[in-house]
Amino acid sequence: MVWERIARLKSEKQNAIEWALLKEFTLHPVAEAQVARIVKVAGISRGAFYNYFKDLPDAYRYIYKIAIRNIHQNLHTKDLANATDFVQQTREFVKGAENSDYYQLMQMHYLHNESYVSRLVLPIEANSELQWARITLVHDTLRGALVQPETAEKRFQQLAWALKQLEG
Repeated sequence: MVWERIARLKSEKQNAIEWALLKEFTLHPVAEAQVARIVKVAGISRGAFYNYFKDLPDAYRYIYKIAIRNIHQNLHTKDLANATDFVQQTREFVKGAENSDYYQLMQMHYLHNESYVSRLVLPIEANSELQWARITLVHDTLRGALVQPETAEKRFQQLAWALKQLEG
């Protein structure tokens, strides 16, 4: 994979590229992003950009993956046994995003760039309907809370109510 080439770079160069990508994709949707701005900020050539990434959507997926990993690593992982656990984990993710360098990237993601990242399609398994419903509700709550932060608390309450209904 082309991304492996970035992993072999000195951390200073890698950080410069990641900062340039974060800046570009925080300020511009993928459809309006420009390689020229990225390479200028990163201090690399256009050829180097294409050595590391296939195209702009590939570069976006790279920085998005870093953002998700960074936000998730600060979550308190535990078994999600009930509605309260799911809501708490969702709150922590939103708070983690808000307190990270990736908050505006996440907002831009849900407003403009979500289609550039493949969505996880859960396999249909026996008795998996409840898990599918929980994941769908959690991700919709995340999307809404990040795009419209003023509605976050109401969305968490809505999520709690819906998940408790599913629990029966």
